[in-house]
Amino acid sequence: MSLPQGRMIDLTHRMRVGMPSWPTHPSFGLALVESVATGGVCCHHALSLGEHSGTHIDAPRHFLEQDGLPVDQIELRDFFGRMATIAVAAAEPGALVGPDVLESWEAAYGPIAARDAVAFHFGWDRLFTADPIRFLSGWPGLSRDVCEILAARGVRLVATDCISIDASDQDDYAAHHALLGAGILIGENFNNLDRLPPFCDVATLPLPIEGGTGAPIRAIAFLP
Repeated sequence: MSLPQGRMIDLTHRMRVGMPSWPTHPSFGLALVESVATGGVCCHHALSLGEHSGTHIDAPRHFLEQDGLPVDQIELRDFFGRMATIAVAAAEPGALVGPDVLESWEAAYGPIAARDAVAFHFGWDRLFTADPIRFLSGWPGLSRDVCEILAARGVRLVATDCISIDASDQDDYAAHHALLGAGILIGENFNNLDRLPPFCDVATLPLPIEGGTGAPIRAIAFLP
């Protein structure tokens, strides 16, 4: 196997103690278990984290507990393919992206096709490390209408650089229900989306957690 020609861009935030997490989810923890400096034969750590820690995907089971596929049963091909990246960095805090944004973007760059992934760059990734408290308040998101359009197109994944695909004040989680209900994966806490062209190929491989509602991923973009 040979790697694609061109540059690779890491779309994944580093996992570190103190990184932001959803308020009801576990915080990331890293604890030294054994060290050569203290007489051990090697050095290693214990990890504690939630399924939705850092850059991650939501599987349908996240909101469809009885009927949705868990992350370990999703087909491998769903983690690879073309991705459209839509810049909406001008969105106000708490704003909802509507169909007009999608229409304008496609008029400029071309149609989004079945099996594409679609990422929305709000510029929120700049706060993940620099201001974790601000990262967890007022983030923008996607409207139900735009999610239903993408679901009808048959996309495989919809991602954002925010903590949630739903905006901060949307307590009905309409975007999650519209996408996961259609079997579409959700990506959250993506990084470096501003470095991507309108279309490129991506890999978004999750940990295969048995019965998992989601999992941390290593997301990588391949630039031509």
